[in-house]
Amino acid sequence: MHAAFEVGVLTEILNDVEKNKFDLVGLSGTSAGALCTLIVWYGLAQKNGKPGSAADARTQLKDCWDKFVASPGAEAVLNFLTYRVMRAEEMEVPGLGINAPLVAGSLNPYGALYQTVAAWLPHLYVRQEYFDLDGFLKQVCPEFNGIEWQKVTTRLLIGASEVVNGLESVFDSYVNTHPQKENKGMVPNPAWKSAFWRQRLSLTLDGVAASGTLPIFRKAQQTGYGVYWDGLYSQNPPVRDFFWGMDKADKALIPDELWIVRINPQQQAKAETPKLNAAILDRENELMGNLSLNKELDFLMMVNKWREEYKNENFGKNHKHVTVRTIKMTQDIAATLQYSSKFNRSRDFMEKLRDQGKKVARGWLDLWQSNKAGEYPEDAAWP
Repeated sequence: MHAAFEVGVLTEILNDVEKNKFDLVGLSGTSAGALCTLIVWYGLAQKNGKPGSAADARTQLKDCWDKFVASPGAEAVLNFLTYRVMRAEEMEVPGLGINAPLVAGSLNPYGALYQTVAAWLPHLYVRQEYFDLDGFLKQVCPEFNGIEWQKVTTRLLIGASEVVNGLESVFDSYVNTHPQKENKGMVPNPAWKSAFWRQRLSLTLDGVAASGTLPIFRKAQQTGYGVYWDGLYSQNPPVRDFFWGMDKADKALIPDELWIVRINPQQQAKAETPKLNAAILDRENELMGNLSLNKELDFLMMVNKWREEYKNENFGKNHKHVTVRTIKMTQDIAATLQYSSKFNRSRDFMEKLRDQGKKVARGWLDLWQSNKAGEYPEDAAWP
C-alpha cells in the first residue's frame, strides 16, 4: 500500500506526458510497483484497434487503486482487524524486548487453516479479486490479450525471483515482439541452464502476479518457466535491462534519464538507530528493498564515468550518458510508516499517500522543467 505514493507520482508524470513535455519510453516495477507500472503501460498501449493515451493510463491507474482498497462492509472490517493484529504484533513489552505472538504473518499459505479462511471469504461478501491477485489483474487488464505488440512504444520491465533455481527474472514487453536467441541465459527456455543465474521472459499477467507474490501471504506463482516470488529478492526494480539486449533499430528506447520513485527510503526516516523489534523489521525491509537497486544504479554511474574517460574510443561512442534522478517521500510522511502499514488497505490511507505523491511530484517536475532538479546519488538523501 505504500506504493499509493507512486500512484500519485505517476499521475502527475502522465499529466506532463499528455502535454508533450517529455517522452515516456519505459517503465519498470517490482511488487506493488509492478502493479502501478503495468496499469500505466496498459493504458498507453493500443488494444483491439483502439489507441491508448496518457489520459487513459491516468484514469485506469486511479480506477485500479480505487478497486484495490477495501470496499465498505466486510472488506473494511477484515482490513481493520488484520491491520490491528499486525500493529499489535509490533507492540513490544517495555524493557523486555518481547513482542506479541505472531498471528497475521504466520499463516502458511499452503496450510489447511489459511486455505479454509480463503475459501470462506467470498461467503462473507469479500470480493474474490480482493485477495486473489490473478483475478484482480485480469479484471483491471481485461483486454491484455488484445494488445497490439508491434505498435507498443513504451517498454515495461517487471522484476520477479525464480525460487527453485534462484534466477533473477525480468518479464520484458520487448521480448513479446523480439524473440531471443539462446545466449548467456537470457532466454525463455526452461531446458537451457543459465550460468549467469538470470532470465528474461515475455511479459504476461502471470509475471506481474509473480512480482507481487510475498511468500508469507501467497503461494509461489507458477508460469511455464518456473515458480516465482516477489522481485524484492532480486531486482527492485529492474534497471540495467533498459540499456542492452535490443536491436540496433530500437536504440531510441534507451532512456536519457532514469527517474527512480523511491518508496523504501534510503535513509532511516526518524534519523535514529532502530532499537525496538518493529523498527528493526521495518528498517530491515527498507534496506533489503534498496540493496539491488543501488547496486544497479552504482554500475550505471560507473558506465557514465568510463564513457567520459573513453569518449574518443568505441566504448564512449557506443554508450550514452544517463542521468539518474530520485523522486521520494517527504521525511515527515516516511517517518509515519511501518512495515505493517504496507498492508493497510483502507481508502483514507491510500488517498493520503496518493495525494502526497501528487504534491511531491508536481513540485519535482516543476524543478526538473527549470533544470533545478538534483541527481543521484546526492538526491536520494533528504535535505
